Amino acid sequence: MCEEKVAEKYSTQVSNSFDRTDEKCSYEIAFRRWLVREIEEGRLRVADAIKTYHFHPKNGFDLIRGWRLKYAPEMVLALEDMTAEERQKIIVLQERNKQLEQQLADARMKNIALDLLIDVAEEKLKISIRKKPGAKQ
Repeated sequence: MCEEKVAEKYSTQVSNSFDRTDEKCSYEIAFRRWLVREIEEGRLRVADAIKTYHFHPKNGFDLIRGWRLKYAPEMVLALEDMTAEERQKIIVLQERNKQLEQQLADARMKNIALDLLIDVAEEKLKISIRKKPGAKQ
């Protein structure tokens, strides 16, 4: 409609699955988000999108730039699958983490046992083993 009036060579139909929603040349939000995702992920260049989907060459760049500003921040980035080597590294790191946690638990237990031993020795032998706070050296 609007572009047909401007120039007959530019189609208002973008694709069979995405249509314009009104006579003001607006496109479905699903199409806008899809196009922004394709551009952001590098599968499509802006110039190629303008050619492929028959946007008017004079305002196509501005239109797509506006869509990118609006829809790119809400895109969820998909992460690539881990390689076997990365999975193996994670398994090794998890095992190392368990070992370190066990060593920490053992060290805490040893610290408690030593404190208890000092407490018992001070009580039984009636001598002060711990250094008093503020004592001169």
